[in-house]
Amino acid sequence: MTALDVAAYHHLPTGGALRVLAEWARHTTADTVTIYTPDPSVHAFADFPERVVVVPVDVPGPFEGLPAALGLIRSGAAGRRVAATIDAAGHDAVFVLPSLLTQSPAVLHHLRTPTVYYAPEAMRAAYEDPKLVYLGDDWKVRLTRAGGNPIEQARRILDRRAARAAPYVVTHSQFTHEDLLRNYGVESEVLRLGVDLDAFRPLATETDTDPYLLSVGALHPLKGHAFVVDAIALLPAERRPRLVIVGDRGNEGPALAAQATRLGVRLDLRTKVPFPEVVALMQRATIVVCAQIREPFGLVPLEAMACARPVVAVDEGGLRESVRNEETGLLVPRDPRAMAAAVLRLLDDPGERERLGRAGRAAVEADWRWERYAHDVDRVLAERAALGRVR
Repeated sequence: MTALDVAAYHHLPTGGALRVLAEWARHTTADTVTIYTPDPSVHAFADFPERVVVVPVDVPGPFEGLPAALGLIRSGAAGRRVAATIDAAGHDAVFVLPSLLTQSPAVLHHLRTPTVYYAPEAMRAAYEDPKLVYLGDDWKVRLTRAGGNPIEQARRILDRRAARAAPYVVTHSQFTHEDLLRNYGVESEVLRLGVDLDAFRPLATETDTDPYLLSVGALHPLKGHAFVVDAIALLPAERRPRLVIVGDRGNEGPALAAQATRLGVRLDLRTKVPFPEVVALMQRATIVVCAQIREPFGLVPLEAMACARPVVAVDEGGLRESVRNEETGLLVPRDPRAMAAAVLRLLDDPGERERLGRAGRAAVEADWRWERYAHDVDRVLAERAALGRVR
């Protein structure tokens, strides 16, 4: 494969998509990688290689209220300017990732450089149950839940138009492939993600002196932490381990703390956790529980498996593509009683925990490597570059 001069564009928060970009940048065979973004500060939350060149660009948002409306109005012109900047640099291809402002970024309308868009999910604020997405009970939240918020309506329209403008789309699971086709009417190629097997690895010696369950994800209802609290509350009080929840962003923390107190669950809620500490928590967890609602992919269970930790996950979304039931983890219906029973089964059987952990590590080593993902992205970028620029 001929080495390329590749650009990437993103306007991402911290989280999974940013890590995908960082891992691709670490493993790509491209000669040069230039990343255009309005917020380079988020790169501190992922392991980007030093050889990456970062170019700040001017893109509005995200904002609340009237400034959000103005930002949406300006987003089209901003996308045109950013596309012109990228096109003028003469890159062979561009790897585009989502935007905080409109999910699918406006730059997709204007790029002449061969482009691949990584769509990790359809805009969930537009297509999921509004009660799960919009929190609170003030008039703005009620208006949005009823579908009457003009700003959210505009975001939905702009997102869909930009996604449909992408010349080629890749995603990470068959579940998301089908979601993108249903919501946007766009086809996508599924490229399997990977795990950093050097960072996420089993401990040389294990201790079980302080057993705990671990749930990882933004402090938002879609990540299913409240469901986990409900499930743990169903365990016998004398068998109920501590629950550690790690979230990088979101405002559901106070509600989770109140719920845990009411149900008698010992909750250890952690935010702004450095990456090495997240890895250490994963390595020492007795069980990693995953209850995300219609999770587009399921990177957390794969990272747990890489650490040889047993996983209990809900049987839906991309999680069923990450976890093989009874082989590398346990899949359960979205029923707190079912999750509680699966957790109790593993708490009572150290041998079963070890078997699942060992099989999970082997599966990740065999099938979920970032090197392969980067090779797949590079292949698609090279194929698009061979087609030449849009005139």
